[in-house]
Amino acid sequence: MFQQPLPQRVRVLILGGGIHGVGILHDMASRGWHDVHLLEKNTLGHGTSSRSTKLIHGGLRYLQRIHDFPLVAEALRERRALMEVAGDLVHPLEFVFPILKSGGASRFKVKIGLSLYDTLAGRHNVGRHHSLSESEALARAPVINPSMFSSYFSFWDCQTDDLALVRRAAYSACQLGAGVSEGHRVASISRADDGWNVEVVKPDGSLATISALYVVNAMGPWANKVLEESGIEPTHKAVNNKGAHLVFPDLGLKSGLFLQSPEDNRIFFVLPWLGKTLVGTTEKLFSGNPDDLAVTDDEIDYLMGHCNRYLKAPLLKSKIEATFAGLRWLAVEEGRSISATSRSHVLGAIASGRGVMLTLYGGKLSTYRALAEEIGDKICAHFGEESRSRTSQASVWFRESGAAASAGDAVKRFEG
Repeated sequence: MFQQPLPQRVRVLILGGGIHGVGILHDMASRGWHDVHLLEKNTLGHGTSSRSTKLIHGGLRYLQRIHDFPLVAEALRERRALMEVAGDLVHPLEFVFPILKSGGASRFKVKIGLSLYDTLAGRHNVGRHHSLSESEALARAPVINPSMFSSYFSFWDCQTDDLALVRRAAYSACQLGAGVSEGHRVASISRADDGWNVEVVKPDGSLATISALYVVNAMGPWANKVLEESGIEPTHKAVNNKGAHLVFPDLGLKSGLFLQSPEDNRIFFVLPWLGKTLVGTTEKLFSGNPDDLAVTDDEIDYLMGHCNRYLKAPLLKSKIEATFAGLRWLAVEEGRSISATSRSHVLGAIASGRGVMLTLYGGKLSTYRALAEEIGDKICAHFGEESRSRTSQASVWFRESGAAASAGDAVKRFEG
């Protein structure tokens, strides 16, 4: 457990131990800043950061919207950067993209999209796309029903163990002198003459107050709730976009499957994952308590229904080994559906005396390191200091001994 001593005063206090909070902590520590501390109410990565689709990818589907091209290009650069500093956790995965005989994107449109994907990746590319014969596709994904498809493409992205990546970044930050306190819940935030006071509930139930000049609110789905309960008006409205996943036994996949749902134009994945098979994801507005998140029967039926139409033998509910869901915390874009809302991030700043509180809206696992560097630059500028991020360098990454997860351990994370 990460349990450094709780400071009474700190220059930079980070709230939330998901990938973005931990990434910001690591970024600041890589610049030589030691007066930085992170609070997490549960354990690191307990929320969405351990409940993703386990991909470090450019986001092929975002090429449908021209305003998202810069986000895709950045994610493709970051994919390569993370491979170089954490190659044991971020590794290439080939995908089979079958073209439906009826409905879905045409072969021509997919070819154009994959060519653009390769172009945006440039010298950072993992592998170029190419056509597959039916036999080549079946060798990679023997579960698919070839009668549904007219042709096949291969392309490359990366897969990760998201929770292990969170822990790696946190451990590295601590090795560089930063602090982390798990099991500490933020009760309230209040303005002070010299920044902010954050009241914290410690693991034993007692209260403590931490004073900070700069606060980064990276609590994701809990971010605005804590602000509102503290009498602070959030700078942005946001919504929770729920993504559900199912875990099945190993289906013999050698590659991931990138599948289309022609009815609602959704993309979903069937992936080999730590000796299991991962199916996901959904997109559904969630307005409940983020602490009470569970996969519903409707979501199971949706994923299995869309998946089974493309498989030789249907998946059975009785074979589900685990389910999990995460929340994508997105800034509201008026007039846009959940699926059309950009995954690019928004930063909301609130001043208090000489201090600032920065709240993060949005963000992606794939681009967390670049986002953390951006926020680190803002923090340094606020204090009038010049120091460069070094998280793209392997020298500031450290491995936690005995941290590798087995397939069984991974599934147990989500078993009720």
